[in-house]
Amino acid sequence: MAKIRVRIAPSPTGFAHVGTAYTALFNYAFARKLDGDIVLRLEDTDTKREVEGAEEAIYLNLDWLGVSWDEGPDKGGAFGPYRQSERLDLYQKKAKELVDKGLAYEDEGAVRFKNPGEDISWNDLIRGEITFPGQEVQDFVILKSDGFPTFHFAVVVDDIAMEISHVIRGEDHISNTPKHLALFRAFSAAPPEFAHFPTLRSQDKTKLSKRRDPVDLGLYRKEGYLPEALVNFLCLLGWSHPEEKEIFSLSEFVENFTLERVRKSGPVFDVKKLDWINGMYIRQMEDEVLARLLNDHITADTSVEFLKTAVPLIKERINKLEDAEPLLSFFWNHPTIGRETFIDESSAGHIADALVTLRRTPEWNLDEINSSLSKTIEEKSFKTGNFYMTLRLALAGTKITPPINESMVILGKDEVLHRLEEAQKVLL
Repeated sequence: MAKIRVRIAPSPTGFAHVGTAYTALFNYAFARKLDGDIVLRLEDTDTKREVEGAEEAIYLNLDWLGVSWDEGPDKGGAFGPYRQSERLDLYQKKAKELVDKGLAYEDEGAVRFKNPGEDISWNDLIRGEITFPGQEVQDFVILKSDGFPTFHFAVVVDDIAMEISHVIRGEDHISNTPKHLALFRAFSAAPPEFAHFPTLRSQDKTKLSKRRDPVDLGLYRKEGYLPEALVNFLCLLGWSHPEEKEIFSLSEFVENFTLERVRKSGPVFDVKKLDWINGMYIRQMEDEVLARLLNDHITADTSVEFLKTAVPLIKERINKLEDAEPLLSFFWNHPTIGRETFIDESSAGHIADALVTLRRTPEWNLDEINSSLSKTIEEKSFKTGNFYMTLRLALAGTKITPPINESMVILGKDEVLHRLEEAQKVLL
């Protein structure tokens, strides 16, 4: 069998898109499993839409996800250059070749491909036999008047020149394939195998939109999604594990990948599902590893050593790294409270008795704090939930915190007593 060669072909026209990652993962798995090569080719001929820094964002985010490639603008290779803007002479030469054969013609400075009028069929590796009647392929521009190729022409010329064996791309390209196959015929070149997977859908079942949906890979990175979890989620959207597993690694995806297991219906990009998967990865992490990640993610001046003590309190409560700071900020930010902070008419009594109890607690550890406060609740006939809510509001200024007794251990006796005394003054 000829060498497997696939291509990832993003356009540097904005931020790195989750759709680019989704496409890259299918190509990556297919090629890596079959010991093939992966080409990263930049489709950068739309100069008006090109965004500064977009090329670097593509490299950065694909690398973050663990997707590697063998040839590309950043790596070089035997089939370069890998930016289409650097291949204009080739496109112009190939367009002239078709004109000279009578298969294309000049039209107001542009070059149009002549409709061959033949039915076009192919066996799609995901969808089976697909046929388009010949009349559906109209004459179309292959080279614009400014000398730049159109998308349809450039991808075919490049796929031939770079010896691409398989084109694995979204179903939105099915309607483009007849044009591409017609061009392969015109060049007397054997076409690659085509496989069209389902494109990602938003909640309303429409295609993900840059303007409407959160599709920027950098945004997910900033919010504290783990690359392993995002990869797992994207793979799961378009492919089913043979053991129906929902949590699996990129290497496991590659090991088990087949095009036969690619789903045919459009998957919905469900952020709640992504949150669940990300939370699962967080809970599987070693505390020290998570503490180091949080230390890089939290904006406040924290330390890994402090976070190692706090991680066990929040590990089950967060689904992404950005969830941690709101839960932990009261450790380094003294809460601002007023009488309106407290919601229970017994709050003053809760604070007063907690102060008496905690001042005389001999050892400042969780067992002593639990035991001492439990006795106070029983002796005073306090409602347990209301009592601890008062302490939570006094110490953190918010209803939502990690377990409050464990938090008191980390805060330390002096700080706990100081905050309770401040709350007592507010309630006087």
